[in-house]
Amino acid sequence: MSARGEHSLLKSVEVSVVIGFRDWGLQRIRLAVESIQRSFGRFNGEVIISDYGSIEPKANEALAKELGCRYVYTAGAEVWSRSRALNAGFAVSSGKLLVSTDADMVFSPKSFEKIVETAIAQPQAAYFLQCRDLPQGMDDEWVAANPSAWDEMERNSRLRPRWGMGGMMAISRRGFFEIRGFDERFHTYGGEDLDFAKRARRAGFKTVWVNDPDVRMYHMWHPSTRAIVDQTEEGRATVERNRDIVYNDESFVRNYLHWEHKPKDAPPLVTVAMCTHNRADLIGESIQSVLFQSMQDFEIVIVDDGGEDNTREVVEAFGDERIRYFWQENAGISAARNLAAEKSRGIYTAVLDDDDLMHPRRLEWHIAGLTPGTVGNVGSFVNFDDTTGELKLIVSKVPSIETAMENGTAPGHSTWMLRTDVIRNLKYDETLTSGVDNNIMLRLLRSGLKLTHVGKPVTFRRMHSRQVTVTDTDRQLASASSALKFIQWHLNPGDLKNIAAEAKESGEYPQTAPRDEMLSEASLYLPDHLTSRDLVLAVTAGSPIPDEWVGELVRAEIAAGTEEIPPVPLAIVKNATFSDLVTARQANLEFNVMPRAMESGGVPRHVGQIGLILESASSVIAAEGLEGKFILIKKVDFGDQLNLPWKVQICDADQVEAMVGEGSAWMIFGEDYWEKESAD
Repeated sequence: MSARGEHSLLKSVEVSVVIGFRDWGLQRIRLAVESIQRSFGRFNGEVIISDYGSIEPKANEALAKELGCRYVYTAGAEVWSRSRALNAGFAVSSGKLLVSTDADMVFSPKSFEKIVETAIAQPQAAYFLQCRDLPQGMDDEWVAANPSAWDEMERNSRLRPRWGMGGMMAISRRGFFEIRGFDERFHTYGGEDLDFAKRARRAGFKTVWVNDPDVRMYHMWHPSTRAIVDQTEEGRATVERNRDIVYNDESFVRNYLHWEHKPKDAPPLVTVAMCTHNRADLIGESIQSVLFQSMQDFEIVIVDDGGEDNTREVVEAFGDERIRYFWQENAGISAARNLAAEKSRGIYTAVLDDDDLMHPRRLEWHIAGLTPGTVGNVGSFVNFDDTTGELKLIVSKVPSIETAMENGTAPGHSTWMLRTDVIRNLKYDETLTSGVDNNIMLRLLRSGLKLTHVGKPVTFRRMHSRQVTVTDTDRQLASASSALKFIQWHLNPGDLKNIAAEAKESGEYPQTAPRDEMLSEASLYLPDHLTSRDLVLAVTAGSPIPDEWVGELVRAEIAAGTEEIPPVPLAIVKNATFSDLVTARQANLEFNVMPRAMESGGVPRHVGQIGLILESASSVIAAEGLEGKFILIKKVDFGDQLNLPWKVQICDADQVEAMVGEGSAWMIFGEDYWEKESAD
């Protein structure tokens, strides 16, 4: 590393500029980097060269070292993706301001000094610089031969229309984290820049075109990349797919299910805030329901409000660094929730009571449901009786000041996801001991903030004798009434009548799936003593099945005996516990949760390993139209890679003899077996 590069590491970095490329000319990269470095002026900046899968990376790495740049190489990239290349660079960046640009751009001498000055003055904005295209003949060779010909470049360049924004984009580090970087679905050519700009606006960042005569970005001429892409049907289809994302995906947070190139200092997207008091026997199940989330970009903050049981030991037994536990002297639920907000590192906070469970897709639904101009959203919930398992769906109206002021109620607190900074600013009222959720929701809506409703049951609320709504009903009602009176105190009877009329007219319930469908799904994710389920796992060479399961693990490979039908690897965890569900999630396996087959009277049907394998083979027979075939089963050793001790072959009667052979351990099942099973 050069002396310049070593010096840059000694000071905090104000701006990080990432150049993403693949198999690009060394001279263009050199010219781009040197122009950027010269233009930092009084600010400390770094340039990161992100090489996304070049065939010959050694020369690129040597150039980066010579120039004092960070160099990031992504190996094994099958297709070009500017989004992923840029994200890979930002993943190792240090700057407070993050800037993306290309290897075919050169910048005038004061460009980045002015850009950083502008961004410091207005941090809640995303900045873009209009590209100036140099004509044919003014390529990298010409620029190298005329390094200071800025006036000539200005006279001969053509200002590119603003339909594209990819030449240079700048946003604060916090802003980049809020929208989760560039969408990594984009690849081949185009769209990621427009998408990024749109999402920045939806997230509340003003988009600003830098308009300063000292700030210029010139595009060195070269043959069109787009023209090459358009030569193939696959290329044209990909461009059209990218375009569809830009114009039809209205979300602004991306990569939340999987962010391949996530910076280590990126805060969790969501904090799940749990406050507890002597609920060690229940909180473990609540934590498991969080760990089972389809979206894993979270932390859990648990505030123990003066508890005297073994809650700490229960929490620490999970051994997950994303779980953070805090104990305070007993100060009440409001103080505990305010401490949770203070300790939260997430951009959003999802509330969960210490006796409730989360639907496995709760956080995914919350994030996907964010809309511009809102500070979060709420959901519905399902009550479940902790003794009988009886279910009841509760659907609240879309939150609004009219519906709230009519009766002072709020959607279930454990269904909320709000921006963390909103909770910190409003704070829970620590003078109240009950109904604090109603109070803060009324104040939130009264202040003009807006929420939406995801329409889905995001939590399962446990109904039991120690529930707060049971033990503290009177104070809950009194607190809600007090909050409502506080909000309504300046209103006359006429105003209240108008509010009631408006609430009836405009109060909306969200669109939901059919009630029976939602309750049936909820039943799969109740505590272990209330449900019976099987876990069906996808088996691949790259994702071996772990051995540590509470339920009984059955593994097999099913082959149908034809070249057209590939073998089906199968693994089933029979009578799976919630711990098994978490194991599957943390092992990054593909899986389905299925209700266990039941006998008459609601008793789980106990089926041995062979029976389970036969049931699975019958499903393959039905799906592939292979009725009348024989099923052969034997125990084998596939090796540790696939971890499949059973082999299953589906074949015709005339193939059975050839398959079995002398001394074989195959067990044979035919039509007689299936007819007997059906009769039973």
